[in-house]
Amino acid sequence: MIKISDVAADKIKEIMKAEGMPQAGLRIYGSSGGCGCSGGPQFEIAIDDKAGTGDTVVENRGAKLYVDSSTAKTLEGVELGFISDERGEGFVLNFPNGAPQSGGCGCGPSAGGMGGGCGSGSGGGCACG
Repeated sequence: MIKISDVAADKIKEIMKAEGMPQAGLRIYGSSGGCGCSGGPQFEIAIDDKAGTGDTVVENRGAKLYVDSSTAKTLEGVELGFISDERGEGFVLNFPNGAPQSGGCGCGPSAGGMGGGCGSGSGGGCACG
């Protein structure tokens, strides 16, 4: 099952509050688009106000993450983190033992008002911000 780091949970709550949707959460879903990744799965993150039928709902510190069943299988053992460095800030998918394919992981546009696009993350992830 996917996990949410404490830092990412705090950031999700901050974004939901800023969007005026404190009850909402983030949705991660598979996508054919994304950024800078070759040949592997790619993911997008968006704000969603409720879980869909068959979704896995992950919570940490009051933050919610919604994942559809097919994406949940792909993200087994992954932790959603959040990084902030000189390149910017964004959510990062940290895969155990590195990314699921060569060249890093996939990700797409981030949620809320966080602009900037994608950059390479640390620890085998791909940051979206």
